[in-house]
Amino acid sequence: MRTRILFALALILVTAVANAQVPQVRQYAAKFVCGNTDKPQTKPFDFAFGSYFTTINVHNPALTVAIEFRKKFARAEPNEQPGKISDWFGAVLKPDQAMQIDCGSIYKHLGIPVGTFIDGFAVIQIANPKAELDVVAVYTASPGSGGVSSIHTERVAGRITQ
Repeated sequence: MRTRILFALALILVTAVANAQVPQVRQYAAKFVCGNTDKPQTKPFDFAFGSYFTTINVHNPALTVAIEFRKKFARAEPNEQPGKISDWFGAVLKPDQAMQIDCGSIYKHLGIPVGTFIDGFAVIQIANPKAELDVVAVYTASPGSGGVSSIHTERVAGRITQ
């Protein structure tokens, strides 16, 4: 009899854990590419020689509510190797405020020397999955001689994750 009761309690506990609500968040993952590919320490990449820059603009479109969020940076490494992931960093944008995340910020948070070629993702999370941000990435590239030779903008879609 005792075994049946323990089994029933264990089954109830497993069912409760399986049905527990996992908090959802809204997440944006913006690609970044920063640095120079023509330095001697550069390994072979599938990027043309030159200088690459990324700026990620984050805007709070809400009319009356500040949005609190956090961000981190995940570096990608060549040859299918995972790279370094920074800690989370908190931020707040009041209604209609915007901020810029640039290569300098990414280097600082990852602890990597400025100018080193890096690419990966800037990950932005809002704890309230109903809140939204405008996230737009701007990419520029320049040949070794200077000046911008290409520019591209991309709106980053948010998704609900657990």
